[in-house]
Amino acid sequence: MLTIRISSLALLFYVLLYQSAATGLVVEDLYVAEVLVTDQSQPQLDRGAKAGLLQVLVRVSGTAEVTSSSLIAGALRNPSSYYYQYSYESTDKELMVEGLLVPARLLRIHFDPSAVARLLRLGAFPVWGSNRPSVMMWIATSDENGRRILNEAENSNLIDGLRDQATLRGVPLLFPLLDLEDSNAISTAEVWGSFLQRVSDASYRYAPDCILTGRLQVDAFGRWTANWSYRIEDEWQSIDDVSFSSDEIVQRMVARLANELAEQYALDSSRGAVTLRIEDVNGLSDYAALTRYLESLTPVVNSAVVRVQDDEVEFRLNIEGQREQLVETIALDSKLMLMSQHGNGNALHYRWLP
Repeated sequence: MLTIRISSLALLFYVLLYQSAATGLVVEDLYVAEVLVTDQSQPQLDRGAKAGLLQVLVRVSGTAEVTSSSLIAGALRNPSSYYYQYSYESTDKELMVEGLLVPARLLRIHFDPSAVARLLRLGAFPVWGSNRPSVMMWIATSDENGRRILNEAENSNLIDGLRDQATLRGVPLLFPLLDLEDSNAISTAEVWGSFLQRVSDASYRYAPDCILTGRLQVDAFGRWTANWSYRIEDEWQSIDDVSFSSDEIVQRMVARLANELAEQYALDSSRGAVTLRIEDVNGLSDYAALTRYLESLTPVVNSAVVRVQDDEVEFRLNIEGQREQLVETIALDSKLMLMSQHGNGNALHYRWLP
């Protein structure tokens, strides 16, 4: 019989410690595109499907470089090969057609994940799974009502723009609750002034994988100015931007952030094999749950058990992408705790946290 090698109290400590680390979020509908069209005619469907396929390719690959690929350009000429379902909805939006505003309909298209992933791999582009690093947003703005930190519930064009752009790029956002705990941890002035250590400390309760903070305001000439700082892997970077459009200034920042996150987490077209040695697998239910979890990871093509001893199971995984990307993908969950990356035979050593 398998035995438990650590006490319940120690296990609780490990779980709490691990869950305070990176906690990626699952992004729904990665392969669903939404496009505005003027009617339900075949030409509009063809146009919308082409735009929708490109939207999905950028979101899944994590890079807008797909737009410059001749292979992708060829696929866009026949988008019907990549989707299996579509539907229409009425909207309150309008589109300009030959100088006239006409009512717009929302075309929602469901693309086939296998076909999209196969196309990206043929083009040597990465494939980014649905479990993605979460981004904590601390955004301060200034208007006629004074300075304030934006939250998700606020009726704001900036919030709408951030959400829309994050959806297009498949980046999961977290917004502060702005409750008493947040008020005690950080002030509007500290967000406005880019006190980055204070921002980091205030973010701890949300356990984000990435932090984006900034201040946005409109100057006397109607220009939006933004001062952004973002943290990936404990390293802060800062940039300034100016635009006459709040949508444009938000779009550029979200695109930059998505590109950098995709470089780290999206899988390239290379293949390899990795050995995982996992302890604290106690019984058949743990073994079954662990096997299902490993098979669900985006980098994993297939898995096989090569050794079982006491409460330890050794797996051989065939993966896409690099070994480090597998480690980073696992770190986004709270299922496995990394104990060592340099075990016997260079195996990755983990503890199972069911």
